[in-house]
This record gives sequence, structure tokens and C-alpha cells, in this order.
Amino acid sequence: MSILCIVDDNELDQRIIKLNLIRYPVFKHVLYFHDGLQFIKYLKENKNDRANLPDVVLLDLNMPQFNGWNVLDAMEMINPALSKQIVFYIISASIIPKDINRALNYDFVNDFISKPVTREVLNSVADGSRVNASR
Repeated sequence: MSILCIVDDNELDQRIIKLNLIRYPVFKHVLYFHDGLQFIKYLKENKNDRANLPDVVLLDLNMPQFNGWNVLDAMEMINPALSKQIVFYIISASIIPKDINRALNYDFVNDFISKPVTREVLNSVADGSRVNASR
């Protein structure tokens, strides 16, 4: 078990994940952020505190203002300064191949997951597995 971080502005999607995690608690702790800028600020404030940094992030791409693409670009800059490596999974309603390929080009992105995030997906993420092994 590890620390999971959800970065998604959609209340319904966060609620689905939260309910699944209540029924199937595969993570020790879960952090929730409604926008990418809050998340990046949190990482910068905790960059030297391994206990507060997430192990895994589920990141939505489509958020207003500071979206998932902005988060991924910011992560390329701050990732080397973090005291531990964070694994990202992109969660999106989009199935556009261009978006999938672009997201998977970031070294720290493990996989691209289509919403909704199910119990099986959370189990795979907790195990560190790729969800879409065909990619």
C-alpha cells in the first residue's frame, strides 16, 4: 500500500474513485486536488518530505486553467528535485490516439486510463501494473 493522489476537477469522477477506495482500500492514504496548480504547489512544498509525497498520481488531462498537460510539463521541471519518484497514470474521457501517445511520451507516465476508474483499475495501479497492457 502507498499514497495515491487524485488530480481531477470533476466531482463525480472523484466521488466514483472515492467510493471504490472505501470499498476496496488498496492505498494507505489518498490526497485529492481539484486543480493542477494546487497539486504542483503541494509537490514543491513537500519536495524533500518523502512521507508526504504521493507514490502514484491519477491525473485528469481536461481541467480548467492549469490542466493535466500543464501539470505534466511542470513535472518535467520539478521531478528531478523531488525526494522520491512518482508514477503517473493519466485518467481521461478522451480516447484520442494523439492524446494517448503524447501522454505516454512522458517518462514518468505509466499508462493512460479511460474513465471511469474502476476497482480493477485501482488494483492494477496499486500493484504498479500497466492497465492497458496492449499499449
